[in-house]
Amino acid sequence: MIQKDIHWLSKDSINLFAHTWSPDSNSKAVIVLIHGFGEHCLRYTPYINFFINENISVLGFDLQGHGQTKGNRGVIKSYNSVLDDIDMALSKAEELFPKIPKILYGHSMGGNLVSNYLIRRKPKLAGAIITSPWLKLSNEPNFILKVLVSILSKITPNITTDSKLDTKYISTVEDEVLKYKTDPLNHSRISFLLFNEIKNRGVFAIKNSSQINIPVLVMHGTDDNITSPTASQQMYINNKRLLEYKTWKNCYHELHNELIREELAKYVIDWINKKL
Repeated sequence: MIQKDIHWLSKDSINLFAHTWSPDSNSKAVIVLIHGFGEHCLRYTPYINFFINENISVLGFDLQGHGQTKGNRGVIKSYNSVLDDIDMALSKAEELFPKIPKILYGHSMGGNLVSNYLIRRKPKLAGAIITSPWLKLSNEPNFILKVLVSILSKITPNITTDSKLDTKYISTVEDEVLKYKTDPLNHSRISFLLFNEIKNRGVFAIKNSSQINIPVLVMHGTDDNITSPTASQQMYINNKRLLEYKTWKNCYHELHNELIREELAKYVIDWINKKL
């Protein structure tokens, strides 16, 4: 396997950190990976190994306010600027891995971003994969708190607060929870703007998933206590023609860091092979 760190400047002049994983031989497809809130792309390496073994390359980058990308933790310029970053990541994937199928893969907050990207930007891709998307939280804030955050997102958009993420629900595997807690690149800060945008765009994605025009595999753990499996199911129901919905029994939030990791990878690879 060949791994490389790369950097590029976003349209907003943010220095984005990215990483590529590729097999020694020619790739048959490339995944562009969009990670979740509070984490970073390098955390996916153990899972990505399964794709490399099947000659599928991966390009991941750290979102604004995350990982090794420059900027304040949990702060974004705007939601659309993050969608622009996905545009650029896909362009980089084409530059580095030309003329092979491209697949977007979004987890958690990344699943929210990918869902909206597919609806709003209409990319020409072989398909997309969305795991445990943050469309709604499993335990949504009350109405008053939502209104307060909406107001603060306009008055003090870049002020951050603790996300209160309960890390014990990351995975049923205790070692994976420990790795998450001790990873120096992870954080728990979220700006009022970021939270409000993700909340609103999640509802938008559910209501407008019928506008997605490429095949999408949506997956969720049945016992996810961070993001709502019901919301994922509703997005699927609104576009059964192109969306496939798969649940994983007794799994928490990070399916790729569960005991079923290898089985999950095989399921995803089989799905990709059918779309190529």
